[in-house]
Amino acid sequence: MIRRCSSGPLRSPVMLSPVVLSAAMLTGVPVLAMVPMKAVAQTTMQELNELKAQIELLKQQQQAAMALVEQQQAQIDSLISQQSHMQHEVAEVSDSVVRRTDDGDFLVGETTVAIGGYIKAQAAFSDNGLSDGKANETVTAGLLRATDDDKDNRVSLSARETRFNIGTSTPVGGDTMNTFIEMDFYGADDEANEFVSNSYAPRLRHAYLSWGNWLAGQTWSTFMDVKGLGELDAFSTHTGSIFVRQPQLRYTYPLDWGNLQFAVENPEDGDDDQDTPDMVARVNVDQDWGHVSAATVVRRFSLDDAEDDDSRWGAGYSLTGRFPVFEKDDLMLQANYGNLGRYMALGAYPNAKVEDGQLKMVESWGASAIYRHYWTDTLRSSVAYSATELDSHGSGNDTDSYDSVFLNLMWSPFANTTLSAEYQRYDLDEVDGDTFDLDRVQLSAKYDF
Repeated sequence: MIRRCSSGPLRSPVMLSPVVLSAAMLTGVPVLAMVPMKAVAQTTMQELNELKAQIELLKQQQQAAMALVEQQQAQIDSLISQQSHMQHEVAEVSDSVVRRTDDGDFLVGETTVAIGGYIKAQAAFSDNGLSDGKANETVTAGLLRATDDDKDNRVSLSARETRFNIGTSTPVGGDTMNTFIEMDFYGADDEANEFVSNSYAPRLRHAYLSWGNWLAGQTWSTFMDVKGLGELDAFSTHTGSIFVRQPQLRYTYPLDWGNLQFAVENPEDGDDDQDTPDMVARVNVDQDWGHVSAATVVRRFSLDDAEDDDSRWGAGYSLTGRFPVFEKDDLMLQANYGNLGRYMALGAYPNAKVEDGQLKMVESWGASAIYRHYWTDTLRSSVAYSATELDSHGSGNDTDSYDSVFLNLMWSPFANTTLSAEYQRYDLDEVDGDTFDLDRVQLSAKYDF
């Protein structure tokens, strides 16, 4: 009998496939529990598809991030390259920047530049009317001949001795290239005046370069020993000394006890006939007990005019010494002989004479002694005596003898500062019997920089 449900019509029964029925019977799973599996499978596939879509999106985002990283890395590399280039440029600029050294010099790249010199103001009081109107404080035999015992005293104030120099030092070729140039204001007297402006032309003193053992340019002659000059306020120097600056090529061979020097130097005989450079050789000995030096100069003189044609060789010799005495005192000695001419006493003696169409070498000698005594560390005095004399082939108004005496007091109250008072005496006799003399007092103030 068929019953009807009171709740409504009877629904069609769910038909299960034989496979499902068999699986339910084997696994013991209720048949009704297996009904939603198809719906679950459909849901899982949808989630997988969404997951794949998310993974693909992440991949795209990762690729974009990697591209951004590469772009940023390229920018970083560019910045590093720019920084390296800037550091190189800064290094190049730094090499050209002026810097100060510990010694107070300037360093430009690899070149050390030293600037020096001094300012000197002086007042000279001379008898016998000594004055050239040019504030020329250099006493020469020629200027001394212009004095007159009947004339009154003269006073002269000047700053012409002031000088300025520049030196450089640069590493070159495994050694050091040194250069030096210096000038003062004892230039051409034609441009000097004491009337309105007291203007004085500059004059080249030194201009040379040295590398290793070689020196080329203008500086003190190799025949001259600077250590034998002493400390005098007189700008000229004592009469018995060798005193010459000239262009030259010099080679110095160093030794354990000193050095040897060889040079060819500019010739000058007062005319225009020079055809051979002056040749000089010197040996210097420097030890704890002092300094000794010996030198010789060989010169060739030529006579070449419309009437006469002759040539002769001349030679001069010099011996100098400087020795420490007691504490800071020192003694300087010098002796010279031979065909000295312009090399000694600022040219007081001629180089040669012409007799009967032939050249005759003029020989002379000179000697000097200078003693310097330190009263205190800042106060010192020097006393100097020099004597020179003609030895052969002199006549007329040629210098027969020329002597000088100096006595000074120098005070250095501050660093690089010297105040000086000096007495000077000059005596000159000519072969013909004429005599000239000069007494002079010189005051000066000098600051070295």
